[in-house]
Amino acid sequence: MAGLLNITNDTYDTNDSFNYLSTTSQIIHGILLFIYFIFGIVGNTLNIFLFIRSVLSRTSSSVYLLSGCIGDLSVTIFVIPFRFFADGFNLDLTSYSLFSCRLVSYLYYVALTVPRFFIILANADRWAASCVQANRRKFASAYVAKRLVPVIIVVCCLLYSHIFVTFITSDQPPPPLCSVSEYYSVPVLSLQLIIYSIIPPFFMAFFSIGIIYNTIQRRHRTAATLQLVTISATNTTIRRKRPRLNQMQVMLICQAMIECVLTLPFSIINFVSLMIDNDDSFLTLYSFLRLIIFINYISSFYIYMSSSKLYRDEFKKLIKRLFNRQ
Repeated sequence: MAGLLNITNDTYDTNDSFNYLSTTSQIIHGILLFIYFIFGIVGNTLNIFLFIRSVLSRTSSSVYLLSGCIGDLSVTIFVIPFRFFADGFNLDLTSYSLFSCRLVSYLYYVALTVPRFFIILANADRWAASCVQANRRKFASAYVAKRLVPVIIVVCCLLYSHIFVTFITSDQPPPPLCSVSEYYSVPVLSLQLIIYSIIPPFFMAFFSIGIIYNTIQRRHRTAATLQLVTISATNTTIRRKRPRLNQMQVMLICQAMIECVLTLPFSIINFVSLMIDNDDSFLTLYSFLRLIIFINYISSFYIYMSSSKLYRDEFKKLIKRLFNRQ
C-alpha cells in the first residue's frame, strides 16, 4: 500500500516477462509524456495570452481560469518532465536523499492539486452568477476571485505539509524508493483519495449541473413572464428571449465533465488500492491510469477552442496580431 504513493518508477525487473513489460511500459510512458509536454506548452501558453485579453477577462471566472492555466503550465514544465525521466529512464530525483524525496514529492502533489481547485472555483463562480438570489451572485465578483486565489494556494500547501513527516526513503528492495511510511500509509492514502480523486470531480459535477438547472429555471420564468406581459407573444419570440448558457459557462461545463471522466479510472484504482496488496502488476496498471489524469493539465485550450466561438474568435485575433507585428 505504501508503494501506491510512491512517485518513482512503478515497474521492477523481476523476471523475463516482467522485464519485457517494464521496458514496454517505459517506452510508452516516454512517448506519451513527450507528446503531453508539447501539447501542454503550446495550449497553456496560448491560454494565458488569451485570458489576459480584454474580452476574455471581463468575467470574474477568468481570474480562476487564468490562475488555473498558469498552474497547468507549471505542471507541464516541471511535473511532466519529472515523470518523463522517472518513468521513461529511471532517473528519479526523489531517490537521491530524504530531503529530495520529501521536497520533490511535496511540490509534485501541490502542483497537481492547485489547478483543479481553481476549476472548481470557476464553476462555482458561474453557478453563483446564474443564481436568482442576490446574495449568491455576490460570490461572482473579481474582488472575491482575486482574494480566493492565494487562499487556495495556501490551503493546498498546508494539506500536503504532512509529506515532510510521512514520506521516507527505503533501500529494501533496491533501487531506493521514495514513498509514504507504512505506519502512515492508510490515512495518507485516504487523504490523497479525498483531496484529489473525490472532492474535485464531485464539486465540478455539482456546480455544472447547478449552472444548467439555474439556466433552465430562468428560461421557464422568462417564458412565463413574456406570456403574461404580451398575450400575442409568439413561440419564436419567447425562444429568442429565453436565457441561454453563455459561452463561458459552456466552456467550463465541458471542461468539468471531461475532467470528471478522465479522473474516474484513477479514482477507482486509488479506492481499490485501499483493499488489496499493491504488487508489481497493480503498480504498472496504476502508472498507466496516472497517465490519463495528465490530460487534464494539457487539454483546456483545445476544449475551449472546440466549445466556444468567442474563444476561437479571440484566438484568430491573437494570431492576426502576432503576424501583423512581423
